Amino acid sequence: MIRTRLYALSLALLLVPLSACGLADADLGGFTMSSESMEPTIKKGTRLSVRRTSDYDPRTGDIVLYRTPEGWRDTTAGDERVGRVIGTPESTVKCCGAGGRLELSGKALEEPYLAQPPASHKAFDIQVPRGRLWIMSDNRHIALDSRAYRDAPGGGTIEIADVIGVIEASHSSEAGAGAF
Repeated sequence: MIRTRLYALSLALLLVPLSACGLADADLGGFTMSSESMEPTIKKGTRLSVRRTSDYDPRTGDIVLYRTPEGWRDTTAGDERVGRVIGTPESTVKCCGAGGRLELSGKALEEPYLAQPPASHKAFDIQVPRGRLWIMSDNRHIALDSRAYRDAPGGGTIEIADVIGVIEASHSSEAGAGAF
């Protein structure tokens, strides 16, 4: 009887911490936006909820936490950044079409989240390689995103595997802030 209770207690003590580790992997939480690059969508100082993903299925418009790749100048490989997925594998991203808008695989992209038009002051036309993503920020006139690293390996794209997680919500002390 005592042996059975000790076994049950030791099993419970082992499983409780393991289950907590699984929850930590599912939600990184505790991440704070450190720049203005995603404004107006995410203001500097906003606390973000991040869902970790080990098998990310990219979608245009997702806001992600990612690691900077090797070869991006003035960064350390592995630095964490927040950006919006614009180009998914094998899509074409071009700037700029009519009205200063991005074109995604030949169609004008609706971007109501932009800080201000045009979509970019830098012209570009890129075919996103298989397994890679083209990332841009919402405050494009100040942000360093895929456009700034076109001369780096990968042509400014990041590997899908560099995505750490998807931003699910923002929390701010400002009135009206919340999920986007």
